Amino acid sequence: DKEATLSIGNIALAPSDNNILYVGTGEANIFRASLPGVGMYKTTDGGKSFKHIGLENTGTIARVVVHPANANTVYVAASGNEWTYNKDRGVYMTRDGGKTWKQILYVDEKSGCIDLVMDPSDPNILYASMWNRIRKRWSDPMPEEGDHLYKTIDGGKSWKKMGLDKTICIHRLVIDPATPNTVYAAAIGNPYGIHPERGVFKTT
Repeated sequence: DKEATLSIGNIALAPSDNNILYVGTGEANIFRASLPGVGMYKTTDGGKSFKHIGLENTGTIARVVVHPANANTVYVAASGNEWTYNKDRGVYMTRDGGKTWKQILYVDEKSGCIDLVMDPSDPNILYASMWNRIRKRWSDPMPEEGDHLYKTIDGGKSWKKMGLDKTICIHRLVIDPATPNTVYAAAIGNPYGIHPERGVFKTT
């Protein structure tokens, strides 16, 4: 009750230290009553105390991914402000536990990252789903350029677009831990009409 927001988008426990937990604020699902967040929080004492660690202008945070061996290396999927254009969207990374952040994937002022997953066999491989996440006051988000799936194999230094260009909002990503090259993508599709590019897609 004493914090700046009550809305939580995602949390992630550091695999290498279960006393370290990162919390991303802001409701990532795009509803008319969604509440924005104020960035990232962190605890190093198992939740006894939390400290704000930046990204306050990201609006909403959809996913937090912590490096399996280094608790100071964290990736954040920022989906952005629901109602207005803003540049604080995309994928962010910190190597110092949240003291500083770098935006490592940015598309435009409308496209935010709605999901982010890391290959369990190689932490340098990540997949990011970008969603044109702007709600007009007279309508829900409409199909527009900006909904794409991206992949990095060098820890976010460079990204490559991966097909599925005709899908609308790849809302969730899942990697098969037994065969990490297999990725499943759930696409919502056009909410206002018949749209064949919806459902669950698989790539190997």
